[in-house]
Amino acid sequence: MWTIILLCITLLCGCQSDIVDDPKTFRVVSYNVQNLFDAHLDGSEYPEYQDSKRWSERTYRMRLDTLARTLSDSRLGYPDVVVLQEVEGERVVVDLLQGHLCRRGYCWYATAKEEGGAISIAIISRHPLVEAAVHSHSGGRPALEASVNTEGGTITIFALHAKSQIGEAEETEAKRLALMQALTGAARGDANVLLCGDFNENPDAVWQSGSNQTALVDSTHPQRDAYERAGSLVISGSQRGLLPSWYYCPYLDLNNTLLGSYVYGGVWQQYDQILAGHRLFDGIGWEYDDFEVCTLPSLIGGDGKPKAWNVNLLDGVSDHLPVLMTLKRR
Repeated sequence: MWTIILLCITLLCGCQSDIVDDPKTFRVVSYNVQNLFDAHLDGSEYPEYQDSKRWSERTYRMRLDTLARTLSDSRLGYPDVVVLQEVEGERVVVDLLQGHLCRRGYCWYATAKEEGGAISIAIISRHPLVEAAVHSHSGGRPALEASVNTEGGTITIFALHAKSQIGEAEETEAKRLALMQALTGAARGDANVLLCGDFNENPDAVWQSGSNQTALVDSTHPQRDAYERAGSLVISGSQRGLLPSWYYCPYLDLNNTLLGSYVYGGVWQQYDQILAGHRLFDGIGWEYDDFEVCTLPSLIGGDGKPKAWNVNLLDGVSDHLPVLMTLKRR
């Protein structure tokens, strides 16, 4: 069973934005904020957040302040939409907006959470969300879809947080595959579509898998068609020749110089992704412009890696870096 909350909070905060919108630019940030729980004990939290001596209203508000400062940093360009992973639920989103981001114009949000799960995904927007849906699958966490109204037309955002690599490889891959199947079944080829989130898989995974099927498959792989029929999502590093079911992945682009957004085992991983559908390369309306990993100094530790949140020390930000995609109206 899946839950969804979709609310307009204009009446709660007045929504008087101090940001001037650029009608020809649309920016989307995706950010895994690493276990942002509120201070209310529901019983589904991770054990370390059920200890009131360690986790309190004060420390919760401290983390909200840190996240708000990050998302309000002018170097992110005041994104039109922010996709979050690993927030506990609706209460966190409402507190973030009411206490911090409503003055930036973020008045609309949607959240989705697996029944009984500890963490959820969220979409917050400075533009009206005209509809939203949750797409369930057998692999665990749901995918959240929301359509955003803009002057240049509707943009459809899919938010996701795929199964991690922890556990048996075959089992975790099957869950990521189930999520990709849910996405491909829901995404419409005639829409401006962005797939955003923590995929917990590198774009080149199929080349490293020893010929085993992976959830993400490079369009140049010889088993591409067979894997796509079996549920994989096809991604390409080329902006030309994208089929309706394929997505452009900036990490695979030959011009890519991006290391990644997360470090595991001492190696940079490219798990945090925003994939662009083929309609964003047809020369009409909204078009892909740029993608970057946001290496704000406040998010980087002295070792050059993301400054991970440490609940024992009450220090840090997140073990992931946000990623940003920019669209332009032609």
